[in-house]
Amino acid sequence: MILVMSRWCFVLLLAGMALPARGQSPAPKEQDVQPNRFALTFKSGDLRLTDNSQTLSGSDWGFDRSAVNVFGIEGETRLSKEAQGFSIGGETIYYQNIFRRTSGTPPEEGKMYTRAFLAKSKYYFRQEHAFQPYAGLGFGLVFSDDYSGGPIRGLANGNGYLGVVGVQLRSERIGFRVEYMALRARLTDNNAQKIDASTRGILVALSFFLGRR
Repeated sequence: MILVMSRWCFVLLLAGMALPARGQSPAPKEQDVQPNRFALTFKSGDLRLTDNSQTLSGSDWGFDRSAVNVFGIEGETRLSKEAQGFSIGGETIYYQNIFRRTSGTPPEEGKMYTRAFLAKSKYYFRQEHAFQPYAGLGFGLVFSDDYSGGPIRGLANGNGYLGVVGVQLRSERIGFRVEYMALRARLTDNNAQKIDASTRGILVALSFFLGRR
């Protein structure tokens, strides 16, 4: 899975680097600016669980540090022309982590499924250029479950705090992004036990810009 993802990321990066210079969005005249430009972004990549050894339901469990089936969708819109570098929007992130019992019997294995729903704001530097570094913060809710009667009792939930830095290379209608994200997600299940679903890693993304500039 990681090898396939790495190849996909490499192909996407090469495609982004191949965007022609003429695809750069020209700086619009002030009277022509349409500030509420909407972007829809699909992303995937390599996320690593922060704490891969946890004690749950009286047993020790080891988690595969690399998540599988990582997927995210983000929607955002730019603010008015007085603050064009800022965007507001929302993002959902989904990932799975395989876990195994490392103490006690019988041996047991399963998956932890995590979903984060976050409100998000970013600031784009050099927004009038095709090459746009950015940084952002997010806040919302995170849910984890194992769906197998494993160590997580019921649906674990808690607040999520997101930080992200990245760069976007864009044409008029399409953008390619590479970003580093860190998500703090310390959750509580139905038995009041703590599960740490915090993760961090590299994501690559494809953005589609809708509406008029």
